[in-house]
Amino acid sequence: MNTVEELCTLISSKITWGRGEEPQQLSPDTPLLEQGLLDSLAIMQIVAALDSQAGIVLPDTEIVAANFRSPQALWGVVENIRAGVAL
Repeated sequence: MNTVEELCTLISSKITWGRGEEPQQLSPDTPLLEQGLLDSLAIMQIVAALDSQAGIVLPDTEIVAANFRSPQALWGVVENIRAGVAL
């Protein structure tokens, strides 16, 4: 995973869209929690996918609502992990 747009695609694939609802194209600033797009199961699926697909392991301390409020917020955490910044 090299871009926030790729992360948007991953997140979109984990959202349970409503019956008959077409999956939306997410942008980096889509308010995921405000729009009710993520629930706890979707968050854990995103965490698992980051690990299995990108080798990015989110520490338990980073699995908090603030980091999932938008794709850009989560991307900041991903970049910090890649850079070895202590979280």
